[in-house]
Amino acid sequence: MTITADAKESAVTEEIAPSRRPVLRATIFRNEATRRYVLIILQIAIVAGLLLYWEYGARSGAISSFLFSSPSQIWDVLVQRFESGELLVDIQTTTIETLVGFAIGAVGGSVIGLSLWYSRFLSDLAAPFIAAIGSIPVLAIAPITIIWFGTEMLSKVMIVAFSCVVVSLTTSYRGAMRTDPDLINLMRSFNASRTTIFTKLVVPASMTWVVSGLKLNVGFALVGAIVAEYISSEAGVGHMILLGSSNFGMNIVLAGVALVMVMMLVFNALVSLLEQAILSWERK
Repeated sequence: MTITADAKESAVTEEIAPSRRPVLRATIFRNEATRRYVLIILQIAIVAGLLLYWEYGARSGAISSFLFSSPSQIWDVLVQRFESGELLVDIQTTTIETLVGFAIGAVGGSVIGLSLWYSRFLSDLAAPFIAAIGSIPVLAIAPITIIWFGTEMLSKVMIVAFSCVVVSLTTSYRGAMRTDPDLINLMRSFNASRTTIFTKLVVPASMTWVVSGLKLNVGFALVGAIVAEYISSEAGVGHMILLGSSNFGMNIVLAGVALVMVMMLVFNALVSLLEQAILSWERK
């Protein structure tokens, strides 16, 4: 049986061609900066396209402006509230509540979770109580917190802290318990104290878990602040949304929702910077 030259050439081409395709696709985004810029441009284009379609539908009557408002109407609301000073007060109030509550709940929960590494007995003892507290929805605890701490900012901060503490506690504790036991035994063989093992090994090894808990809690913190402002508030983005919904003002409601999304992006960026700082400290 003989194989012709054309058959050999086609067989070689079939073997080489598939291997070339991934290489060609990979070279398009070989530069990470180029890939990032392309993603940003595409994301902006998608958002712009959706906003243009929304605005066109509202102006043409295809979309009910009473039920769904329009980008131009939402922008007008933001401009009016900015000129009156209400917008800055709302953003400042919600930001302070979120950041302070996040610092208390997320950071405090991480410290408690790491500290539970010292005693397996205490961690097992506290486990069902932590699970029970974590199962309580924020909306259920918010009215009680308002009664306990009043209607001022302290009650909102406590609600935000409650929203964050359990997640940070559990993730940091799991990270501490997953520390390499061989490394722990090695340090013990050199007569290292329990505190030295904790500070030099357990805490650095758990930083990835701690950061994961912080990133998860950003959303919980902002949601907790909005829920707290729903219950009782005189200012804040949640108060703005509540005010709009009570008056059937979809412009105000959607303007508040847009503010929440922008604030979420900013908080995520801040946590990403914190993550870089923590992980760079861990590598030292």
